[in-house]
Formats: sequence, structure tokens, C-alpha cells
Amino acid sequence: MYGNAAVILNPGTCGNAALGCLAAVSAATDLCCGKIYNFVTVPGLCLGAVLAAQRSGAAGLLDIFCAAGFTVLVLLPFYRAGGLGAGDIKLLAAVSAFMPGKSYLCCFAGAFMIGAAIGIARLFMTGGRGHTVHFAVPVALSVMLYLAGVY
Repeated sequence: MYGNAAVILNPGTCGNAALGCLAAVSAATDLCCGKIYNFVTVPGLCLGAVLAAQRSGAAGLLDIFCAAGFTVLVLLPFYRAGGLGAGDIKLLAAVSAFMPGKSYLCCFAGAFMIGAAIGIARLFMTGGRGHTVHFAVPVALSVMLYLAGVY
């Protein structure tokens, strides 16, 4: 029945699936190992760049490099202060490659709001002790909100 039919994958669907996997695997490794691995984020960023180039050409590549640069510039002070790890920044930079600019800004802000809510809840639950938030979890939740069409 499918004989010679070519299978054509929709870049949007592939990108969304890859984005969901990137976020979920990063959250899982952050929770289990306390790390977000380069072997997850770097291929994610590369795949996002390929899909952006396929979708919008050079303008798409420029968009993701601007979004990744924005991410690094905004989060570098938090990294230097010890509030975020380098993996958190690389994860958000990789996430930016899969989204249009406005959606990424919403996802970026959403991740911080979700992280703040988790942090406040943990402070109340632990009486002020053990307030570390694995930031890949709020990022993954924010990505899921994007994939569900909230942003």
C-alpha cells in the first residue's frame, strides 16, 4: 500500500517533537544527575539551526543566533553569581532555536516565573532549607506550555 510513497516530515512537527524531547531529557538529567549535558543541548541547538534555516533561510539563522545571544547576555550575571549553571543557559539557548522570537520571550519569562513558584513552594515546604531548584524543570514545563499553544 505504501510502496514507493515518499515520507515527508513536517519541519514544524519534527521541531516540536525534538523540542519536547530536548526539554524532557534535560529535566530528567538535571533531576537525576544535577547536570544538563552537552550531548543533549548541542545537538538540540544544531537541529534547531537546521530547521530554522530550512524554514526561513539566512534570516532564520540570524534569528536564532540573536535569541541565543540574548539568552547568554541576560543570564551571564546569574551564572557568575552562582544562581544558574552553564547547562541552564545552554538549554535555554537551544530552546530558542525552535521558537519564534515572541514565543521564546514568553517561554523564557515563563520558565523564570515557574522556577520562582517552585522555589517559593520549596521554601515553605522545607522551612527555608533545601531551596535549590533544578532549572531544567521549569524550562521543560514552560516548553510544554508552548507546545500546548499557551504562548
